[in-house]
Amino acid sequence: MQLNELSPINILTGDNNCGKTSVLEVLQTYSNPENFKIWGTVLRRNVSRVVPFSPYSYYEGIYDLFDVNRENKCIEYTVVKQESGTGINTENIRLFAEIIEEELTESEYEKIQGVSMTFSKKGDLSDEIVHSVNKMEIHLFINGKLKAEGYIFDGQRRIEDNQKSPVLKSKRNVVYISPSRHTEADIYLTDILKYPNLYEEMLEILKDYDEDIISINYDNDDKYRASRGVYKILSKSYKEALPLNVYGDGMKKAILLMSAVLKAQDGILLLDEFETAIHTSAMDRTFGWILETCLKLNVQVFLTTHSKEAIDKVLKCSEEVRDNTSLYTLYKNEDRIAVRRLSGEKAVEVQDEMGLELR
Repeated sequence: MQLNELSPINILTGDNNCGKTSVLEVLQTYSNPENFKIWGTVLRRNVSRVVPFSPYSYYEGIYDLFDVNRENKCIEYTVVKQESGTGINTENIRLFAEIIEEELTESEYEKIQGVSMTFSKKGDLSDEIVHSVNKMEIHLFINGKLKAEGYIFDGQRRIEDNQKSPVLKSKRNVVYISPSRHTEADIYLTDILKYPNLYEEMLEILKDYDEDIISINYDNDDKYRASRGVYKILSKSYKEALPLNVYGDGMKKAILLMSAVLKAQDGILLLDEFETAIHTSAMDRTFGWILETCLKLNVQVFLTTHSKEAIDKVLKCSEEVRDNTSLYTLYKNEDRIAVRRLSGEKAVEVQDEMGLELR
């Protein structure tokens, strides 16, 4: 798959399982590809918590990143960037994995599974059972040069500090928002407060969700949570400020997206199924503010969606947004993914005047 002529705002659409989310995952790893833990953040299996006896492990999650139809375990992508002062800069990222067998003692095998006991074993350890365990050796190349290497065992439930790589001096600012992230009521409040004018604009937009909203604050009152505070919304509709998590999904999603824009300044913002939980009546102002602010803060945006209405709202929220938007429709074509690109202006034309389907 190849995406050409990227714009400040890029909409990815197409059928299910055609690679839209995969594009966002690749871009997410680009924030710091030399650190294997960044690859762990894009695992689709729920292995983010170390749970003894869980059916899934990091080994399985990493294994699933590779194309199951290909024997060669390799992920490769190339990013071509226009950088001020240096012209065109090309980076080729290649993650290669080789699976071998290694023998581990019973205690070593228990340790990687996260189920080893706290007491020390006694007796002759040479009598321990020995297991043959699959070991995935991982190598990361950038522009053909080996930059990092590490390994992970089948059954391993955490990514250990066993990689060998230099510290990446310039980690890129990439912010990824999943379709369900808003349910965690976690926002980038400190980034919002750095911009008083944008904070006021945001509150004005949020009146589409609560017309009496006054402010959003962080409260570490233990009444709500023992270990950390909560975000609270002050509104004239209620006698006291209420935790954000008691509000509806629309309010939580809107605040999350708006705060994420500020977090991503001079970087990349990835929004997977960005319209989720946003009511159509609030899309115009919400999407318009988010995308216009991205243009102001030098944030390149990648949006995925299945919604014809959401695409229409983005393309028509403002002339500035439309002129800075490209729409990519992804299609399955036998064993590859084909891509059709339209400018924002052309996408509106083929939809409204020709009646063609953009998705």
